Amino acid sequence: MGGGEINLALVAETLAKLGKEVVVLTSYQPGLKKSEIIMGVRIYRNLTTGRNPHLIIQNWKRSLFFPKSIVKEVKKICRTKKFDLIHFIGASVIAAKDLAPLKIPLFATIESYPALCPKGDRMYNGKAECPFVCSFNKFRKCQRKSSEIGKMKHKWYLKYNPLFCNYLYNYYRKLNTALKYCRLIAISNYVKDLLEKQGLESVTIFNAFDFSEKTTKKNKIKNNPPKILYLGSLTNFKGPQILLQALKGLPYRCDLYGEGPLKNELNQYIIKNNLNAAINNPVPPEKLKELYLRYDLVVYPSLWPEPFGRIPIEALSKEIPILASKIGAISETVQSNPFLFEPGNILQLNQKIKEILNPREKIGFKLKILRDNYSKENIIRKLLVVYQNNIKDYA
Repeated sequence: MGGGEINLALVAETLAKLGKEVVVLTSYQPGLKKSEIIMGVRIYRNLTTGRNPHLIIQNWKRSLFFPKSIVKEVKKICRTKKFDLIHFIGASVIAAKDLAPLKIPLFATIESYPALCPKGDRMYNGKAECPFVCSFNKFRKCQRKSSEIGKMKHKWYLKYNPLFCNYLYNYYRKLNTALKYCRLIAISNYVKDLLEKQGLESVTIFNAFDFSEKTTKKNKIKNNPPKILYLGSLTNFKGPQILLQALKGLPYRCDLYGEGPLKNELNQYIIKNNLNAAINNPVPPEKLKELYLRYDLVVYPSLWPEPFGRIPIEALSKEIPILASKIGAISETVQSNPFLFEPGNILQLNQKIKEILNPREKIGFKLKILRDNYSKENIIRKLLVVYQNNIKDYA
């Protein structure tokens, strides 16, 4: 589960607590029930998708079957119940055009880039934040210089394959076209600005957070040596390799939690450079709160323009210092320049880690600002206003 899935769960559960009838349609995962009610939310796990975002065959399967299964299953559910609205999250918006004839108001939360970038990362030539609205010629040249497509390594036989290039761009165009059928919700002002550049209006509603559990000094663990935490995909654009390079010569422990195509390469780098670091399997959301409290610093070294940045807020809510790349929407969530560094700047990251951990920096946290901006209760209030205004206009 990534940030989008966590946000969806919080929003659905909070709406259900307010007495709203909420149905979530999602993909099936082995070991789970096809249908059940959790926290007052009816869940149907009937959508067809790929199993592994790092494999080309699974991504192909997703692009082929996922859109059709959304249309089929939504129509099936709508035959048995009348809904006031349909809300797409992420790539599910691709079904909006085919579901528009249902005459039900459509909303879409834009929390990632597949509808704005064929590669899904907005990294021009795989090196820097893209300044363009994409075209086929720009994409064709850009993808050949990129080492990754989505969460996959971009192999040579894909880079120079015109069928693959056309297929991927056409899938992006379908996603992009689908946006015009929905009332759009951006998860950051950064994403709102990107949509505006494409001539699309949106309203900003941040991702929701649960601040119900308070952090106390008794919860925190004092480490000697200090410990650093990385959470995220083990992909080039997430920057775990930048963190490991910045750790050379530093007497700190670092744990990385994640999966991805860089895993073997990162393990080899740790061994070769004799780093006090280890790569661990991803942690389920319910165990994250406990995990954060074991660490003295969280590093978020993204090279790509993150559309939001959930991890900085989670860390700050636990009063754990965060160092994060100054790119995309991360600046909106961190809100403090001393804890931002230029993306990919290994020396700057190395210096900032030392400044915080030797001696350990005492950080002043503005928890009230976090709660005002991101608490699930405040987010739901804003969301309901958007729902009500647009349903009224639709009628």
